[in-house]
Amino acid sequence: MESISTESSFAHFARSRFSVKGTTHAYCCAALNHPLLAKEDRADFLASLAAWVLILRIMGDLPDRDMSESLQLAGEQPPVINVVRANYKTKYTKKDSEEAQNRYSELFKDPIGTDTDGLPFLPDRCDSMLEKVQYVICLGIYRPELRDELYCQLCKQLTNNPSRNSSVRGWVLLSLLAGSFSPSEKFAACFNGFLYEGPPEFSQKVDRLVRRTCTVGTRGYPPSWLEFQAAKNNKPLLVPVTFMNGFRTLCEVDSASTVQELVHNIAEKIGLIDCTGYSIYVTLHTKISCLGHGMHRVMDAISECEQHTKQMGMRESSSLWRLFFRREYFMPWHVLSEDHVNTDLIYQQVMRGVALGEYKCEKEEVLILLAAQRYYIEHSEGLETFDKLDTFMRNWLTEDMLQKHEPAYYVERVRESLQNNFLVNKPDHRSLKNDIVTFAKDKWFLLFSRFYDAPKVVGPGVALTKVVIALNNKGVYIMDDTDTIRMHIAFWEVATVTKGRQLTTVRTLKGDDYMVTTNHSEDFFVMLTSFIHGLRMRSRYAVATQDTTQLDGGSSVTVMRGDLVILTNPYSESLEDSTLKGVCKRTSAACECPRDRLYLLATIEEPTGEMLGRVMVQLRKDPTSLLSDMDYKPHTLQHYARQHFRPVSESAVTKFFNKASFKKDKNETLWQHGRDPLKKPLLKRTCNREELRRPACRAFAAIQQYMRDLAVRQELSDVELSNDYIIDPARRNKYLRDEIYCMLIKQLTNNPDKASEERGWVLMSLLCATATPHGELFDHCVGFLRGTKNRQARACAEFLTAQKSSGSRLFPPHVLEHEMLTKGQPNVRVQVMLPSGTPLTMEVGSRTRVSEIKREVKQRLHLQTAAEYSLFLSGRESMHSLPDRGFYFDCLTQAENYWLRLKQRRNSTGGPPPPPPNLVMLKKIWVNVTPGGDPEADRCFHFPQEVPNFVRGYHKCSKEQVIQLAALLYRARFGNDNKQFAKFSEIAPTLLPRGFPPNGKLDDVKKEVETEYEKTNGITQDEARLRFLRVAVTWPTYGSVFFEVKQRVSKSLPKYCLLGINTSGVHISDLQSKEIIQTHEFTKIPNWAFDENSFTLIIMGNNGTTKLLLETNVGHNMDDVLMSHISWVMNNQMKRKHGFYNNVGESFC
Repeated sequence: MESISTESSFAHFARSRFSVKGTTHAYCCAALNHPLLAKEDRADFLASLAAWVLILRIMGDLPDRDMSESLQLAGEQPPVINVVRANYKTKYTKKDSEEAQNRYSELFKDPIGTDTDGLPFLPDRCDSMLEKVQYVICLGIYRPELRDELYCQLCKQLTNNPSRNSSVRGWVLLSLLAGSFSPSEKFAACFNGFLYEGPPEFSQKVDRLVRRTCTVGTRGYPPSWLEFQAAKNNKPLLVPVTFMNGFRTLCEVDSASTVQELVHNIAEKIGLIDCTGYSIYVTLHTKISCLGHGMHRVMDAISECEQHTKQMGMRESSSLWRLFFRREYFMPWHVLSEDHVNTDLIYQQVMRGVALGEYKCEKEEVLILLAAQRYYIEHSEGLETFDKLDTFMRNWLTEDMLQKHEPAYYVERVRESLQNNFLVNKPDHRSLKNDIVTFAKDKWFLLFSRFYDAPKVVGPGVALTKVVIALNNKGVYIMDDTDTIRMHIAFWEVATVTKGRQLTTVRTLKGDDYMVTTNHSEDFFVMLTSFIHGLRMRSRYAVATQDTTQLDGGSSVTVMRGDLVILTNPYSESLEDSTLKGVCKRTSAACECPRDRLYLLATIEEPTGEMLGRVMVQLRKDPTSLLSDMDYKPHTLQHYARQHFRPVSESAVTKFFNKASFKKDKNETLWQHGRDPLKKPLLKRTCNREELRRPACRAFAAIQQYMRDLAVRQELSDVELSNDYIIDPARRNKYLRDEIYCMLIKQLTNNPDKASEERGWVLMSLLCATATPHGELFDHCVGFLRGTKNRQARACAEFLTAQKSSGSRLFPPHVLEHEMLTKGQPNVRVQVMLPSGTPLTMEVGSRTRVSEIKREVKQRLHLQTAAEYSLFLSGRESMHSLPDRGFYFDCLTQAENYWLRLKQRRNSTGGPPPPPPNLVMLKKIWVNVTPGGDPEADRCFHFPQEVPNFVRGYHKCSKEQVIQLAALLYRARFGNDNKQFAKFSEIAPTLLPRGFPPNGKLDDVKKEVETEYEKTNGITQDEARLRFLRVAVTWPTYGSVFFEVKQRVSKSLPKYCLLGINTSGVHISDLQSKEIIQTHEFTKIPNWAFDENSFTLIIMGNNGTTKLLLETNVGHNMDDVLMSHISWVMNNQMKRKHGFYNNVGESFC
């Protein structure tokens, strides 16, 4: 990326946009007489002045009032968002505004003594820093008009800030703002430029957060205590998640993490193949809530729990919230597969639910059988003695069961069941678990549902209010407040589903319309249509809608209207075929029917007579209602344009005098290709937002220029044209996202120029790989892509569906992606370098994640695990770790924008540009490293990573070990070729530690190494490597990542130290002697910090806490290695605890 232009700099933005001329863009501690940006509303004017005061107090630039004498009862203060709402409900006159403005000015003359009671928008009491932060962010959440103002105030205070402490506080607040709401399109480009010029240890994290916020939208609650602590310490956010078997794991999240992302993250960690149907549940005391599997922010749920805790008079840090990962619903086509993790999770959930009374058994026999099955599975070793049966049953029985019979009665019944059913046959544990899961799916299907509160359900003969809709594998159930089923609609009965804003209309085969009103109509619509679509794609049952006569071996075979045709294959396997093969149920004869003469039933089980009867009734009544809707026919935005596109002319008079009005009405062709530029956006909602009109029209001009429908006036490359003016605005703003999708589909519809169309499809591929339209437009986009025969259309549709299910990209496509898609290639080849020097060529695409590359390396090398390894981008002077969940091209772009671009700025005096970074895979956490335990890991990672540490002299070892290891290194490198000893002085640096021998005489060392080498005759090179590792593993610093640092603080340490980090802790050694001076376990390191030139370590000891300041320019690497090891330690500790205990303070950051 090029250097930031003057026009997009914050200084230029301040000169052109700040409301008062002369207001600088730089740091200032004086009062603001006016907001930085113009405000039309008086409340926004006053809120901006209050925000300035709070921001300065948060950053330590303005002293706070002394509130020690005032007393406030716990739980008395209302929630922060309610305070903001109350301030906005007040009507302010011009006099109120002027008086408040004067009082704010007086406040800066005496910040401590000035009375601020009654000052508009300045809270009467904000004791803690968290409360101030939450209040400022609530202003931006509640009022979109204040968001740019808050960002500008913070950027101003961070520009040329002379105080390190104030600057760090400001970046902490900016990261919390970025995770809560994004700037408007007016300030977005300038804010990006501001971040590119900021310190990368802070700015790259803020950039990532604000990009994620653009994708998931504004949050609903202010940051939690947990988020504040993580941001303050500049650490990742770790939350514990409990499984139904009691085990727990720590998952890394951020402020913008959604339930959908967390579910995918957990599934990847535990090896769950398909996570569909799982969700996150949050509990607080006795309350439990399902967060669903969508765009709900995880941290919003935690923040809400903390707000409830605060209202109860307790601190936010003591909130007893819990997150649970459990099965929410089953898919209608759920089948028992080889995914044993899935089966085990559901089995544990069912058994625990039965024991707690969540899943009730009406029949005692069923309960006894379930208890016997569980005991047989979990206590199979001592099965014949039944010595654990009594304890097991006392933990299993609920209070309702104990009221009916004594425990001894149930123990005897279970013993009989075990003796009769299990001791003789001894069924397989896996098949038993499968049976239990199948039983639960069919028995308790209502409990395995996604529930929706529906204020109203209206249909023929139905008018229900305040009901609950349960969507599960059996269909749609409508229940009242007594859990009585009032109505049931099976999936095969549904003909069509349409959606409004809060209304979903379900039309049945009878032609009856049921209108369901719910606040979650989007999710209900998506769930229901996905169930029906999935069933039809897997269905093998179709009904003939017309008579079909064909010749088969000379005899005519007729398929009559209403006949059931059993297809040879599921419908998904015949998408490319114009005719479908099957067997006519009536005649039992093979047949072949045109696709458009069959109506697919949404079922995977053979239809009953009742089902076929209803279909026949509808066929006689209205045959057109059963036309096949599974064909991918050409689709346009014509229907969508009628409701959502703006009218062409402003008024009837304008239209009458417009010459174009005498031709065909342009409103009918606005949705298809045109060569004229747009003067206004296409969508009504974009036209209604003044700040979006210009970027929308500029985006359409860029689309035309990219497709060569319009000449390119500026000297812009295709990459700059598409990324800067089309894809990045679409990624940032949801309204521009939909607008740009409509514009591009418009230009691809009925385009007479084939070359222009091909370039348009390249642009569509780039757009679909980065941004996703929302709501109704998403379905129209998918329909357009599936109904187009262009070879790139299917890949675009796959991109869109993948983004909706597993998350969107954060950055526009990389240059390599542009080259890939321009050439029509699905992937780009990259090389992953191993420590052994072996390159592995991988194919990566736009949706390839870092974890997928790691898994591919693991499979190729047959490694035992990939969790202990990391991928790094290695530049000329630095190396940077890539997050596992990140997309590869996003990580590459971010590294180039920040870390590598920083190096380029430093070397801007001249010289060639830095080479592209290398992709390297290294072992980061050295656990399970017994030599010989994983031969491929020893050969490719352990040995080649330990040898450099040995020859650099980082390990403390005896002379005998040096000679022995040097001989083994020679054997590993040259095998049986002893002629290289003649060049010993040349190869000595690759065999001996730096500075050995101390006297510098190599002749004696050569003889000793040669003698030791002869003792190893007969062993292979691999055996020599293994012996080397067996010696190295005995050192306390084995498996360490070493850093040479300089310190000036501690008198007990030398000036130049060697810091090593491994699974034992942090080792500090003398750089000269390599003697370990101090070893600090991870539990003794509560915090650390780093910047471009230093790394500060906080160490707890017997005499208190000490700070160790180390001078280094690789603080980011030290931070990454230390955090990775501590996360691994915390996860191990978490696994040892049972997740159903109510322990306080289990939030980590």
